[in-house]
Amino acid sequence: MTGETRHLEGVVSLVVDKGIAAMVQENLQEGNLVDQRFKPKAAGNLIMIPIIDKRLVAEQIWFDMEKHSFAVTELEPSRKRLTPNQELIKQLTNLCKIYGIQITPQMMNNIPRKWEIFGDLAVIQSKSFTSSEWLDLFSRRPDIVSELWSTTAQCLKVTRLARQAEIADDVLRSSQVTMLYGASGEVEFTDYGVKFWLDVTKVMFSSGNVTERHRIGDIDMTGESVIDAFAGIGYYTLPMLVRSNADHVYALELNPNSIFALNRGAKINGVADRLTIIPGDNQESMTKLVGIADRVHLGILPSSESTWRLAVDCLKPTGGILHIHMNVADSNIDTLADRCLFDLTSYAVKEKGFSNVSLVHLEKVKWYAPRIRHIVIDLVIS
Repeated sequence: MTGETRHLEGVVSLVVDKGIAAMVQENLQEGNLVDQRFKPKAAGNLIMIPIIDKRLVAEQIWFDMEKHSFAVTELEPSRKRLTPNQELIKQLTNLCKIYGIQITPQMMNNIPRKWEIFGDLAVIQSKSFTSSEWLDLFSRRPDIVSELWSTTAQCLKVTRLARQAEIADDVLRSSQVTMLYGASGEVEFTDYGVKFWLDVTKVMFSSGNVTERHRIGDIDMTGESVIDAFAGIGYYTLPMLVRSNADHVYALELNPNSIFALNRGAKINGVADRLTIIPGDNQESMTKLVGIADRVHLGILPSSESTWRLAVDCLKPTGGILHIHMNVADSNIDTLADRCLFDLTSYAVKEKGFSNVSLVHLEKVKWYAPRIRHIVIDLVIS
């Protein structure tokens, strides 16, 4: 029957929430674990991704039984098509052939496999196009460099191109992204109903924390005064204002470029009247916000411990909620959670006059490094 779409039963799939599907798909593709014969399928807020081997997926370091599950389901066969990386290799090979240049296997391996999209700007991996052969080509044939960047941008369906770099080893954690194609690194994009603005060459954006941004934005904070002790460009500040409906957020931030971006984001979202930005070191500024908060957010890695007691001081006399971000070895999560609860109970109850501290939620946000988890501990102090 012409034009018939056949659905095949018995396809083993990994079932994940839509909010993390793109990240999971990347992890699966890196391990060559996606069954390319079938198309992923949406079912409500879930995505079913066809996989090659259930056992191999379950052994992956990023696999989490609390967030991932398996199903045998009916999926539609996929049409064979090139991956974005394969299409990029094809187009760059054709371009070089026009100029009489042969791309070697080593050069192909240095073409980006990953990138982040911010509106019409793509940020490629830091090592992309940095092998000795690519650098030699750029020095010998500067006439084709602009066309190479243009072709790369077209394949990634953007109009601007930048290259990632390690975050600067300074107190401001400055971005060192460099523009390759296009004059400006300024971008505006929307994530889960919240608009963000930043200059990628000046500040970083933690795209890997997407599930936690969405979780925080889903919490009803109506009527609450909130302190975001490490605000950045507003990764959590803006969701708390736009989606959680916080009455007022006090955003503490050291980096002037991040403050500029946060101001822009607040205006774009129409929430500037409910935001107070306090520049400078939060070790000092938190001491001036004692007793005003219903909730304090401590979103810094690898450890927010230096602000734990300051956060308790900032809570209203009736108490409130702390969101504590930490990096921890996967095997030590329970130990760290117990220590956090013990330390803050000792301080809040014995020294500050509160009556109770309880751990109400522990979120495993992502793998930060092999065997190292980014977690968030939610504590209620009353």
